[in-house]
Amino acid sequence: MSYDIRFGVKVAGTDKDVYAVIGEPERSSPTYNNRDIFVKSMDWDYHQGEWYKLTDIIPHIERGIHELQFNKTAYKDLEPDSGWGGIQSSLEALQSIMQWITHDMEWSWNGDIPKDCIYMRW
Repeated sequence: MSYDIRFGVKVAGTDKDVYAVIGEPERSSPTYNNRDIFVKSMDWDYHQGEWYKLTDIIPHIERGIHELQFNKTAYKDLEPDSGWGGIQSSLEALQSIMQWITHDMEWSWNGDIPKDCIYMRW
């Protein structure tokens, strides 16, 4: 099983929180086996399916990238025995999220949406 990382905006005028998906990172479906690595490296115990304001989570994504690039040994024991997932695929997933935020979104049809109006979910 894997995540379905998506970016969206809230739909105005609805009785409950409804989000319109506007994009996804290139590596949008990392394996659930990476969860422990994600949580520890980002210092963020996120919940699958919950929408988070993009501007609130960028520091967590940046921290995760830094940790997995420069402190790999701290996460080695969290790599799955099955071989599915691990430090490298976790890093690539986080880098893909930042790529979408910093480049892909700005060059898409949605480039004029302010970052503080965009949400992300796992």
